[in-house]
Parts: sequence; C-alpha cells; structure tokens
Amino acid sequence: MPTSQRLLKTVALTAAALGALTLTACGTQGAAGKPSSAALSAAPSATPSPRMLSGEELERHPDPTVRAQAIAIRITNTCAPGTAPELPPLPAVTDLAETVEGPPADEEPPVPAEPPTPSEVPVPLPTDLPEPPGADAAASDDEVPLNKVDRCAADAHAERVRAAFAAGAPADEAALRKTLAGADYLPETVHRMPGDGALRVRIDLRDLSPNDNLALEVAVTAGGVRVDAFGAPTGRDREITEIRRADRA
Repeated sequence: MPTSQRLLKTVALTAAALGALTLTACGTQGAAGKPSSAALSAAPSATPSPRMLSGEELERHPDPTVRAQAIAIRITNTCAPGTAPELPPLPAVTDLAETVEGPPADEEPPVPAEPPTPSEVPVPLPTDLPEPPGADAAASDDEVPLNKVDRCAADAHAERVRAAFAAGAPADEAALRKTLAGADYLPETVHRMPGDGALRVRIDLRDLSPNDNLALEVAVTAGGVRVDAFGAPTGRDREITEIRRADRA
C-alpha cells in the first residue's frame, strides 16, 4: 500500500521544525563549534540539551500534532508492520510557540514594497506538459472502499473514540470536541455535519492515513456515541462533510 505523500511531508516538516529547537537549547556557539564568549558570560553553566523522545513516548509529546501522528502511525503499523514511516526522535519541548513582537506603538509599520509588474511576454510551457483536467473531471462525492489494512486501522481508531465516550454521551458539540481533542484527534480534523437531528461530526484522518482515505463519522446517541469508519476520496474539491455514504444514499 503506498505511503501517503501528505503524511510523509507532514512528518518531515514536524521533525524539521521541532528538531531545529535543539540547536537553540544547547547555547550559542562560535565559528569553531565552541561556546562564544557572550554565551559563557550570559550563563554560569551550559544549558542541557532537551531529552529526545521516540517510539511510544511520542504519543505523550506536548505537541498535539506529534501525538496524533505517532498514534496513527502505531495503529497502521500494528495492522501492517512497516507500512507507515516512523517519526524520528523529537525533543521533549513543552512550549513550541514563538513570540513575534510588532513595532512600538509610536512607530509606523513598514510600508510594503510594491509588487513587481508581471512581464507581458508569455512564458512558454514545456511541450510534454499533460493536458489539465476538464470541467467534468471533478472529484467524486461518493465514499470509497477501504482495503484490509485501512479497515483494520479504521476499526482501531473507532474503538479509541468509543472508549473516549465510555462515560456517556456529550452534552453538546463543545463537549464532543473537547473529548475528541483529549483523545488526540486534532480540532481541525473534526467537522460538524449539517442538518437537524442528532449531533454528528466527521473526523478527517486522510492526512494521517497511509492511503489518504481514512475517515470516521461520530453520531451522538442516548447512551454515548456511534462511530462508523468509511473511506473518503482523495480529491480535495469536496469537503469531508459532502461525501455521500453508500448506506445512506
């Protein structure tokens, strides 16, 4: 089963962003690799490097994206060992936010430069460039089947969601989202389904699935929640809430 290109890209970006923080945690170094005089005078002792986390420890990482990725990768590799790339060891940082300071209150903000004027001479395209898809090539609105590995991973995710609501049904959408976030499902992947009736959301796991199709539908019931796994097409022309389920046509 091919590995998701979005998953590979997200893993690489996360590793690069978090790994870069280890450089600032070890003190400022001079050109020869030794601590500069400024660094030595600023601190009486060298700042220790942050502890690196790997394996299942990443499922307890302070960054929620790392936790979500680590859980999804473990589930997929439990169903089919070696299917998803493992996350590299990452620093156990507790605060990833960077403070961005604006200009002083009495200082005018810089005026943005004028955008360059585009050239009127058209740039020739490569002769072997494929034809763009036509207007009738829009992404499908219908769900797609899950293969054996993806069904295994989907069932594991569904069981995690059911366990999160073992205490009972959420009182409202806010409570539903809070519980899902506590189970390490990223808020931006949870989408409210339109319409009246029971509260329903869909969890878009396509960016964490090795084949891009994984999704869950969570409906609030009298005693808790009902969780159904289904396959969503990879085309991004349609929102996850617009995918038609085969058993609800």
